[in-house]
This record gives sequence, structure tokens and C-alpha cells, in this order.
Amino acid sequence: MHELSQNHIVEYVECSDCEKKAAWISLISNLILAFFKAVVGFISGSKAILADSLYSFKDFVTSLVVLIGLKFSVKPADENHPYGHGKIEFIAVFLISIFIIVAAIFLFIHSIKDVWITFHGRIKAPKFIAFWAAIISVVANYKLSGYLHCVAERLRSPAMLANAKHNHSDAISSGFVAVAILGTRIGFYFLDPLVAVIETIDLIKLSVGMVKDSLKGILDASVDEPVIQHVESIVKLVPGVRRIHSVVARKVGQDMWFDIVIKVEQNLTLEDGDRIGCQVKETLMKKLENIAGVNLSIKPYLP
Repeated sequence: MHELSQNHIVEYVECSDCEKKAAWISLISNLILAFFKAVVGFISGSKAILADSLYSFKDFVTSLVVLIGLKFSVKPADENHPYGHGKIEFIAVFLISIFIIVAAIFLFIHSIKDVWITFHGRIKAPKFIAFWAAIISVVANYKLSGYLHCVAERLRSPAMLANAKHNHSDAISSGFVAVAILGTRIGFYFLDPLVAVIETIDLIKLSVGMVKDSLKGILDASVDEPVIQHVESIVKLVPGVRRIHSVVARKVGQDMWFDIVIKVEQNLTLEDGDRIGCQVKETLMKKLENIAGVNLSIKPYLP
């Protein structure tokens, strides 16, 4: 059994602390942005900035899920939870995504009405404070995206990298909101609700995707076939493995859990079989990222 050196232990603790710090910064920043833009949206009467606040709320949810993963999903398996606690992430994503869909549909309906009114009546332009809120959102999201991308590259964290990409997309979205607000100042009143319509459609689409992904995790859907094939190719290279009988995998939060059945020569001793099995597990843990564990069964190979 290999033991980690003191330097590796210190480095692991420092990286873990850094990831938690970045997750908290992302969580708080996105919550503040969502609240700020929602308040400005109500004060200014801008539907576009209200829709933009939902984007920030979506990023808040993503950051919350990362924190849930760091706090709960890493808990070791126990008698009541033999596959760990990773499904907490999926349940959280499912519930909050439903809330975002409902809010987006509500805002979509009102925005459609406002677009109609601009062509068949008269509507006031949003107060100019909405423009400055959009500019603040652009700057804040770009800064946050750059910071999270740096942390993600350093820690090789897919979840943190996803957060960085979300904030980058939100910065672009806020830029369109700013342009729409400027457009209303010169008489194009339809631009503000029209941007809101486009944003809510995109939010509904993204949230439906989040719901589908979370349901896959809750219902123990299998991982993608290329991942299974990659695992099989790794196991085949382990000396002593005569054949791979089956590979079944499930998502456990951000990680994966594998149930594998291999076959070895029937004349091997029990100790030899155990040694091959241990080597298979160690090889998979080294070669694969985001792997929670491996249940391995060994059977004799009968030609």
C-alpha cells in the first residue's frame, strides 16, 4: 500500500481549501448579482434586466451544487448509503431548476405582452439605472469568470471550469441587455422586452437540460458509452485479466461508481486473483478522474 508523503498531504489540503474558497466567492457573488439585478429590474421596469437576474440566480445554483458536492458528496459511504451521498447534488439541481423554469415562464409571458404593447400602444422606456446595472454585471461576471477559470485550471476542477464558462456567458448576456436599454432611449421600446423573451427562452432550455441531467443521476442512468469503453481498455491492460465480463457505471454526484466483473485463469490461486483485482482497482483510480469507487468481482475463465 502506497502512503502519501507529507508534502502531498499539505498540497491536497491547500488545494481543497482553495476550491472551497472559490466556490464560496462564486456563490456569494452570483447571489448578490441576482438580487441586485432583480431589485433594479423592478425599480426600472426593465424586463431584460429581470431576465438577466435569473441567469445570475442559475449561476448561484451551480455554485451551490459545487459547495454541496464539496461538503456532502465527499462523505464516505456508510451502512445506510453504500454508494455515498452524491445524489444530494442531483436532488438540489432538480428542485431549483424547476423553480427557475417556473419563474422564466412567468417572465416570458409578461415580456411577450410588453412586446405586443410596444407595437400596438405605448410603453415607457426603462429607467436608465438598468443600463448601469447591466454594465456592472458585465464587469463583475468577466472578473468572476477569469478568477474561477484560473482556479479551475490550477485544481483541474471540471465543476469550477463550468462555473467560469457560465459567468462568461452571463457577461455577454448582460452586454446585450445594456444595448437593449440604450435602444429604448432612442425610441426602440420593443428591444427591452424582446431581449427578455430571448433570455427566458434560453433559460428555460438550459434549465430543462439541468432537470434531465439531474433525473439521470437520481434514476441511476448509466454513464456515456465512450467512458465504459475507456474503462474496458484500461482493465484489459492489467496483467492477469483474461476477459472483461461486464462493466456497469452510475453517476454519484460529480463522480462515477463502477461495478466490474472480470475473468482470470481458472488455475490461479485465490491470492493471485485478489492481487489482480487490487491491481485493477489501483490502475482505474490512477487513470480516471472523478471516480468514487469500484466494486470488483472475479470469476474463473472457462474457454
